[in-house]
Order: sequence, then structure tokens, then C-alpha cells
Amino acid sequence: MSAKRSWLYGLAGILLLGLLAAMAGCGGGRNQDGGKAGEPAPATLLVYSGAGLKKPVEEIGAAFQKQTGIKVTYTFGGSAQLNSQILLTKKGDVYLPGDVEELAPLKEMVKWKKDVVYHLPALAVPKTNPAGVRTLADLGRPGVKVALGDPQANPIGKLADRLLQASGLAEAVNKNVVVRTPTVNELVVYVSTRQVDAAIIWEENYRGVEDKVELITLPELEKFKKTVPVAVLACSQETAAARQLAEFMISAPAQQIWEKWGYKPVKS
Repeated sequence: MSAKRSWLYGLAGILLLGLLAAMAGCGGGRNQDGGKAGEPAPATLLVYSGAGLKKPVEEIGAAFQKQTGIKVTYTFGGSAQLNSQILLTKKGDVYLPGDVEELAPLKEMVKWKKDVVYHLPALAVPKTNPAGVRTLADLGRPGVKVALGDPQANPIGKLADRLLQASGLAEAVNKNVVVRTPTVNELVVYVSTRQVDAAIIWEENYRGVEDKVELITLPELEKFKKTVPVAVLACSQETAAARQLAEFMISAPAQQIWEKWGYKPVKS
């Protein structure tokens, strides 16, 4: 036998052994996701969510995962950031932005949606309220340090600008704004660490920081409340599971979790 032919036979043998090993690996036991070979892997869902919704969304997702066995992963951030990510990657299953208006840029990518809870704006000040902020007008007083959301990044920033414009306070307050943040969570940090004297946040974000932050609810802010939706994305590769999770977000067990975190569910 020539050396060349011997080499070819050896190569063929190696390839055959590799093929047999691969077939053995696919023919029995468990697949990488824990299912039996030949069965589809359990669904894994990617949820995009506004940063301010993080605590209830994670708790609801954990309850859903426990009930169904469907794994839920998350990406949290400002709506502008999340919209860009969804449009760029064309990946993901469920989306909960901080305001239904934030779905507009994704019009062609929303397969199904439903309103979930209301977002209520409020004034937040450090515990004991050292600057004596009690009204919106106080945000424009000389020396008061104010934090607002970035209107290009999140709904609370857009709302704050509209609110101050409607109240005729925009010019005075903007002189006192020391920071604009990409997420509402960062506004809470600025207030709780006393880096600012006041911020406009969502009322629900007060939960968990009661020992460091005081909340001032103003009747005139009621008309500026926003609605949080849940949407199933058209790019989802797990449409049935995504719809199941989206509907779970508005179920009775989920509403109890929303209410625990201070949210007011939208009644259908």
C-alpha cells in the first residue's frame, strides 16, 4: 500500500470515528439545555424593561419561571437605549417601556400589547427635606440643586420637561438642574445620597428607599401620569411563550406584585 493511500485510509478512519461519536452524543441522554435528546430545548425569553420597573419585573419573571419552567432573562435601561438595541439586534421577546408612547419607534415590531400599570410622577427629596422643597415652584428657588431625567433617554425626563413648561417654571428650574440622568434609578440615587435637593421621579420608585428619601405627592401631577405597556415583539422566536409571559404580567398574581411595589394596575 502506498504511503499516500495509507494516509487517506487513516484520515477516513478518523472522520468515521468522529461521526460515530457525534451520533452517539445525539442519540441519547440529555441535551445541553437539560431536555431529552430529540426534544426541543426549553424556551428562554429575553425581556427588555425600563430600569425603573426592575424590581417588580424581576419578581414577576421569577414567579412565571417557577410556574412554567420557562427561563427569563433581562435587559434593563432607558427607553431610548432599549429601543435602539431592539431595532439594531432584532432580538428579544417581551418589552415593558416606562410609557406606552415609547413603543412608537417600534410600531412595526410590536406583535401584541396590553396596558399594565400606571406610572405616577412625584417630587422626591432627601430625608428631612433640608432645602424645604414642597412645591414645583420651590425647584426654581436660588440655591436648590435639582436632578431630572434626560428627555432624550427616558419617559420621566420627557414628562418633567412637559410638566415644567406647562407650569411656566422651565426657565427658573433649568438654572438649578445639576444633572440629567439616563434612568430614573440614578435620580433616586442622587436624592438618597443627598447630592441634590430634589428630583422628579416615579412615585413607585420610592419603595425600598423610605429611610433615605421623602416623597411629595402633588395633585397637579395626577394628569401627567403615564401608562406602562407590555408588548410581544415580532422578532421573537418563541412567540407562544412570549405571549404567555406577557399575559402573565397582567394576571392576578402579577397584579399583587405590582401593587406590592406601589404600582396601580390598569383595570381592563
